[in-house]
Parts: sequence; structure tokens; C-alpha cells
Amino acid sequence: MKRFKFNQRLVYLLSGTLGLTPFALQGAEPRYLDNYEEEARLFGTASGKQHIDHDLAERIRAPYYFVDGHKAYRGKGFSYDFEDKRVGDFCITFATEFSEDAERFGFMTSLWGLYPELDEDFRLKLFLKTVGVAEAIGPVDVTLVDQEGQKAEGVLQALEPHSDWQAVELSLRDLEREAAFDFKAVKLCEFAIPESLAGATLKLDFVRFENSEGSVIGITDKTIDQRISEQRATKETRTQKAFELSAEKAHEPIISAFAMLYLNQDVAEANQIIREDCKRMGATDKWSLMRTPMYCRLYLWFSSRSTRMPGRLEEATEKLLLETLWERTKLKNDIHWARQSTWILDGSENHDLNAKASNLVSSRIFMNEPAYKDRAFPNLGFGGAYHYGGSGYYGKGVDPKDRQGGGRANLSDGKPYTAKDHYAAWLGYMKEYFRERARHGFFLENSSHTYSKHSMNMIDLAYAYSGDEELRGIIDDFLTLYWADWVQTGIAGISGGPKTRHHKTVGGYGSNKGMISHLIGGPADGGIWSYWSSINGYEMPKVVQMMALDREGMGDFVYQARGIGEAEAEQPRPFGTERSLVIEPESRFRKYSYVTPHYTLSTQMDHPWAVHSHLSKAGRWHGMTVTRDVNTRIVPVTLPIEPDFRGNKAPYAMECVYKAFQHNNTLIIQRSRAFNEVNPDWFPLYRQRTDQGVYIGNAWDERLEKDGWIFLRKGGVYAALRVVLWDEKYEKEKAKKAAPGNQRHFNKPEDDPTVKLKDLPYSFNEDGSIVVLEHLYSPVIMQAGDEGQFGSFEDFQDSVLGAEIALYKTVVPSFNILVFNTPGTEPAEMVFNAANNEIPMLNGEYIEYAWPKTFDSPFIQSMYKSTHIRIVYGGEVLELDF
Repeated sequence: MKRFKFNQRLVYLLSGTLGLTPFALQGAEPRYLDNYEEEARLFGTASGKQHIDHDLAERIRAPYYFVDGHKAYRGKGFSYDFEDKRVGDFCITFATEFSEDAERFGFMTSLWGLYPELDEDFRLKLFLKTVGVAEAIGPVDVTLVDQEGQKAEGVLQALEPHSDWQAVELSLRDLEREAAFDFKAVKLCEFAIPESLAGATLKLDFVRFENSEGSVIGITDKTIDQRISEQRATKETRTQKAFELSAEKAHEPIISAFAMLYLNQDVAEANQIIREDCKRMGATDKWSLMRTPMYCRLYLWFSSRSTRMPGRLEEATEKLLLETLWERTKLKNDIHWARQSTWILDGSENHDLNAKASNLVSSRIFMNEPAYKDRAFPNLGFGGAYHYGGSGYYGKGVDPKDRQGGGRANLSDGKPYTAKDHYAAWLGYMKEYFRERARHGFFLENSSHTYSKHSMNMIDLAYAYSGDEELRGIIDDFLTLYWADWVQTGIAGISGGPKTRHHKTVGGYGSNKGMISHLIGGPADGGIWSYWSSINGYEMPKVVQMMALDREGMGDFVYQARGIGEAEAEQPRPFGTERSLVIEPESRFRKYSYVTPHYTLSTQMDHPWAVHSHLSKAGRWHGMTVTRDVNTRIVPVTLPIEPDFRGNKAPYAMECVYKAFQHNNTLIIQRSRAFNEVNPDWFPLYRQRTDQGVYIGNAWDERLEKDGWIFLRKGGVYAALRVVLWDEKYEKEKAKKAAPGNQRHFNKPEDDPTVKLKDLPYSFNEDGSIVVLEHLYSPVIMQAGDEGQFGSFEDFQDSVLGAEIALYKTVVPSFNILVFNTPGTEPAEMVFNAANNEIPMLNGEYIEYAWPKTFDSPFIQSMYKSTHIRIVYGGEVLELDF
């Protein structure tokens, strides 16, 4: 493995812009930041003659291992503790019980061969905490191993068992070294595991090398400057590793073919794979999210005209690739569609962006190809969604084959247009597309655990291959805005915040975790939906990386943003948009998240009169995530009581629209009694009969029920649920004893204003993972908190139980208004009409859905429809202007 000159490399990377000596920062004390994509991978165990890097190939493999059905790295006995730490966001924990056969554990100084240049003046330093140890530890043998396998050995003297963090250090000057040992290429640090540690847990934090001059080379916690320098220095290696895995085996053969050509390995075989794919799939699968962008990238990377790696496509492959690309795009690439609003989406958001980015890039390809540059496109002008959802009905006497899958419009101006004309039209369109999203908010498929990667794939296509520097600059800023938005609620790879099209599952790591990994120095991913992300040249700015890796520094805050997705309330639809989604950008969707380093609580509040599209109401996710465990969360779900139209009946589903009201760490949510929607002609207006529940899972450390509340605890993170329903039996018995009158249909004016709440208006499903509501439209109060906010779990319970809650009568019995005064030192009155779609009230004022800012947190600010976004953190300021 190639060895870099570590300190020299850092001097080169840092001195030009910052004027810094490596890691010896002047002035303010530097912040040392953890990286959840790196640190657990640095650690390993070994037995016999192995070293602790013997399983490195598996540790750096991406995509990640599956843990409980979710993609995540799984270390052997190593994990993170986000609550008990000494520096940064978390510490490393080592549970020896998972490594019974191991004789040593330790860490690598780098996953990628970027070794530190040490000398005798450095000391190994770390913070250590022991759990489950009753006697002194050690002495502990310590061995440094350089890249050639030469060793330097020393001893950590006996350490007393201690319930608190203790500083540990070892002078490198005192090590006994083999003659050829190279301090400038230290690869491993290994510790013998004494018998006294059997069954114990060690916690390690701020592992580093530090010299007498104060220069620090971080191993776990690092300055942001060290991290960025390492990212740049290792990017080529990380990309190479990803493509080596992809070339060996990928989800689709054509992905392997791209990797082979990139590596310049098995070029003839790769060409054969591409030709077979063009013949087998090129003329079909017209709306594939993978193929057209892949064909464009293959041509622009490896063709005879490429400026990147030219000549790796054989002549026959290149010819067939162009023919296939033309057939796939000639109908969808209709110039009239580039003259429409960017808020008209074909089919779904990701398919729309697929078509339009591909139109731009394929036009660029064809306008520079002699055999294609003078061809006129059909430009039939039928409207959008060619090949999407079948032929449809085009009117009496119209031959569906002649219509070729388009809409019913007649939008063609009858003029011939070539690829150059199309390129110019789509170039202007795409510039406006991204500017509009910066002004109004994004995306309709918001934080979808699957569709996010599809949309980003198409954004990359326009970013890296448009051939226009202005558009590249706009999208570069947009990518920064996208990640700045995501990291507000994305903690340790877990996506918080409200989500749309989050189908089928309440949890897991979304596709954003895989996409952000290589941007913050983790493994690259050469898989089907991420192969492009390591080779497009984008670098995440320092200020965004600091937010991604310094959640403790960000503290507790509220993040609000404007959502998009409200449809234009127009019926009948204009001809040509039958299969399209026509968005009203002046949306009344308000995204709201309460964010702490340890949990998020999030929702999207929709105006009662908002017009939903077929996507804005799909796979809606609201609820709570917990940083320390991806499986610990609270999410409202529906419980199917009949199969859906496909004949499937899942244990739970996400297809439900909710009326939501959130203030700080309190969320009230209720299944919507009614809402408006407008759908394209191909989308089935279907309702599956379902009950209502709340998913809580079985990953919480503690669960108890008290006075109508369900209390949950995970470490120092707390949650409380209250299902709200009137006690019908009690109230009717009470009415019988009161003055004569009719309470079956109307409440009497002299009655008490409130009704008694039922103690247990819920049950649990078989495994206890879902709270099943007795009544379909019961509001549910979710209260979140943690040890820092409330003290102990008992204190949290007392505070919640002491919060005032009342259910007020309306005219009709059982239809009530919920009033809740939030717990804590600054209680707020939340008024929630559970009887109809009245707008909720906070402290006597109706809430606002048309939030005046597009992005609004302490760290990202933009007035609604402004082209200016300001991102601020840790002394860094980034101004984006669209």
C-alpha cells in the first residue's frame, strides 16, 4: 500500500490557505471532532500471529453490513457511546465478551495507508474508562507496528479500576525498537488483553499522538483541518477500493463494467458487458433510473472523444452505445418541455429529474457527434411522461402507437430542432430548476430512504457532465445547500426530520448515509446508486462538515423549513400534464424539527386546505430518532386490516396523512379526518382499510405505563406517549345522574367544559413493538427529553405527569378539543382541535404554515424566495447566492 508523507502532505494542504503548522493551531483551543464513518473501523482484535488489521478488507467494504435489516458497519466488539464521552460526540467502547479468542486489541493509524510521521518526542495519549473491572489492569504490553511489520514495544503500567475517565500516556522514547523500525510509518498500535479484562468493557476517547511542542495528530478525535486534509489525500485510494469491489461483483453487470473501465482492467470483458446490456435492456426499460445516466457517463468517461479516460470503449461498443442512447431519449427529449415551468414534474420527482438531466447531457453528447449533430428530434409536443405508466387514452380515433406514449397536448411549433438547440434549452431550464429549489425549498420526496439517492444521481449527472461552468457552479452550491439542510437533523448517519415517500419501514439508515460517507472521509461506495459520487469533484465545505461532525457543539435547537409538494388545484388538468404532477411552489407545508445531540423529534405541518399531490401524501414519516441506536424510534404507522390492491398485507404501513402540531420537543399528531388531493390520470385513488398505531419498537432500555402515559428510556434519552380519548362509559354514566336532557347527540350548555380522559385507550401488538389505538382518530402526544433537559428518568416522568392536559367538549359528544401545557421550565399552551381541521393554536395564537423563511435554524438562514442563503458555524461563514 502506498505510503504518503503525512506531515509534509498536511503542510502542503494547509499552509497555502490557512498558514498553519500541522495541528498546532494558534489562538482558540481547537475542537476535536469524531467521525462515525471512520473510528469503529480503525479498531480491531487479533489472536495468534494475526495483527488487528487482518480483517481490514471487510471493515472498509461499502455498502455496509446489514444489522437488524439495516445497512450499518458492525465492528467486532467495538461501538460508540454518544452519552458517556470525554471529547467530541462519542467515545469508542470495546466489549471484551465479543472477542473471547482475542489476545490483542488496538487501532490502525489510518485505514488508507496515510501514516503519521512520528518521532521519539511524541507520546501516545488517550482517555480511558473501565466498566465491570474489579481489580487493577496490567501492566499492559503495547506494540507499535510500522508498515513493514517492524515493532516497537513498551508497557503501560498497572491502571487502577476507576469509575471516571483517566488520562493514559506512553512515551515513544521509552519503547524498545527493532533496528529497522520506522517512526515515520507507524501503522498499528496493539494492546495485550490481560485476564483481568475478561467480560469487561473499555471506553477510549481522544486517542492521539502529541509532542512537547503541542502538535497533535489525532487518531479518533481530530481537528476539522486534519480531517479535510486526510480526505483529500486519501480520496483516490478510497475510490480505487470501492471500484475494485464493484468490478469484482456489483448489483448490475454494467456497474461492474464501469468499474473495470475506470480501473483499466478487463477492458474487453467490460465492453462485451456494455454491448450485451444495450442489446438486452437498451430498447426496453425506458424509464430505468440507472441506464440512461449510465450510458451517458460511460460515453463521457471512456469514449474516443472523452477528456477523462479516452479510448477504453471499443469502436463497436461506442457506436452501439450512441445508437441506444438516441433511441432511449429521442422522444423524451422534446424541446417544448424545456419551455415549461420547472414545477411540472413527469410521473414522480426522481423520474422527472432523470429524464430532464439525461436530456441535457445526451444533447451535449449528440451535438458533438458528426453522425447525430444535424439530426432533428421528433419534438411531437404531446406533453410529458413519454413511456411512463403505459399509453393511456388520447381521445376518440387517436392511434396510441402514433401518440408514442405522450400526453394529449399539441405543443409543437413545427420547427426542426437539433441537439445543439435542445442543449441550449435544457441548459437554461436546469439553471432555473436549481435556483427555484433554493428559493422555495426541496425536495418533494423529502429525505426518502430510497429515492434520495435516485435524485442525487440525476443531480450529479447535470453537475458533472453538462459542460457548462455556470451550471456546475449553481449545482455545486446546491449540493452544499442540500447537505447543509440534511446535517441539521442528520446525526451519526441517522436521518431525522420529516420525510416523504419513506415507504414500508419506520427506520434504518437511509441512502443519505451511504452518500455522505466518502464526503467526510469514510469508505466510498462503487455500488449501483453511488458509483458516481466519488468521481464528480465535489467537496463538502468546511462549515458543513463541522456541523456534520460536531453535534455536541451545535447543542439543542429548532430547525424549520418550507416544504414543497402542494399541487395546483386545477381540474381539469391542462392537456399534456395528464401524467404529470403540477406543483404550486407557494406551498403551505412547514417542516419542523427539534434537534439535540442525542435525539430528534420532527414533523411536517400541512395547512388544512393544502392540496396534496399523489407524492406529498405518500410514505409520510413523523416522529423521534435516537442517536445511539438506529432502531430506537417512535413513528406513527397504520395497521392494515385488509390486503392492498397488490394483494399484500404488511404488519404496518406508512401511507397516511396526519394533522400535526409541534412546539419544541412536544408533538401532537392525529390521523387526518379529511384532506384534498389532485392526482395524475395514471395514479390509482385507492384507500386501504387500516387501524392506527404508533411504532415504538423493542430497542428501548426501559418501558413503563403510568397514569395513562407510556414512558420509554434509552440510556439518557426519554420519551413519553399519551393516547388521548374521552372515557365514554364514565361520561355517559355521569350524564344519567345530571339534570334531564339529551346527551346522545348534543352536549348541554350547563355541562362541565371538559371530559374525563380514558386511562388505557390503547393496546399492544403481539411483540409489543406497536401501540394500537382503540380509536382511529385519537390524537397522540409525543414528549421527548433527555438527562440534560430533565435530570433523571424519574424526574422526567414527574414533569410529564405534572403537565396540564384537558379534553374540552364541542357540541357533539366524542368530538373534542385537546389542550396540553408542555412540561419543563417554560410551559406552552398547545390547543389542538381533534374534531375537525381547525388550525392549532400556540399560546393563544394560530400557528403559521407559510413560514417566512425557506431555511431557519441558528446555522442556516434564508428568507422565503430569497436567492441568498447564509450558513454559519464554528467561526466559519459561507454565503450562497443563487
